[in-house]
Amino acid sequence: MTDYRSNWLKESWKRWLAWLVVASFFAVACVFLSNWQFSRRQEAVNRNELIAANYDQKAVPLDSLANLDSFDSKNEWRPVTIEGSFIPEKSVLVRNRPLNGQPGFLLVIPFLTDQGRIVAVDSGWLPTGSKQDSPDEIPLPDSSHRILHGRVRAAEPSLDREAPAGQIGTVNIDLLLEKQSFEQPVYRKIYVRASESLNAGQVFPKVLSKPELTEGNHLSYALQWILFALMAFFALTWAVRQELRAKHMAADPNYKPVTKKRIGDDDKAVEDALLG
Repeated sequence: MTDYRSNWLKESWKRWLAWLVVASFFAVACVFLSNWQFSRRQEAVNRNELIAANYDQKAVPLDSLANLDSFDSKNEWRPVTIEGSFIPEKSVLVRNRPLNGQPGFLLVIPFLTDQGRIVAVDSGWLPTGSKQDSPDEIPLPDSSHRILHGRVRAAEPSLDREAPAGQIGTVNIDLLLEKQSFEQPVYRKIYVRASESLNAGQVFPKVLSKPELTEGNHLSYALQWILFALMAFFALTWAVRQELRAKHMAADPNYKPVTKKRIGDDDKAVEDALLG
């Protein structure tokens, strides 16, 4: 090893070792973030496949897919039919449900089935009012007997957020039961999203359409984190080479580092010679 490299190694190895440790920790963090994005992409893929497989199946009775306290998530989004009547006076609003960039709510109405059980029904979307943090109008269905068509959804987790009277933070059945009480048994693991308007001739609630089947940007983000991890080591290698080059130039005045020719360098040299 030449003297300048030997001296450089003796003087700088601890500093560059510290930078290597920093780069390694950064790279490990990038790998974890990349794996997280890959996991989120896989979740999106699984969700899309589930919706594609279940959304347009033949409708079946709700009791064939769910029990009061259990539900197999592989049946989510399957069409169901239920017979019974709404309990409109015990409806609640689900907060923070934007649609196409407009803030709004979901209107959830308990439905009493002919079997004597309560199921929460997402009847559709309502926009936030123009003068208050609630819809200007809440059109409720009557309590007449009907056959309801919808799709079964898994109950959402609670986010432990406070909500005003008559509102809940998510479509969580335990939250609904905190706001309303029922004498009949309640389906606690699912709710039903209505697939048809409950109020003939009324614009709202707006029945939600089929979710867009997209993976999002998770794959590109995952690849970017891998690129960042590699860039950390490329940057460290470049910095070491630059410092070694500077040490070599200081130790040997005759040393001229080799530089790559850029496009146009030859033409520039000719022009300089002519002008000179």
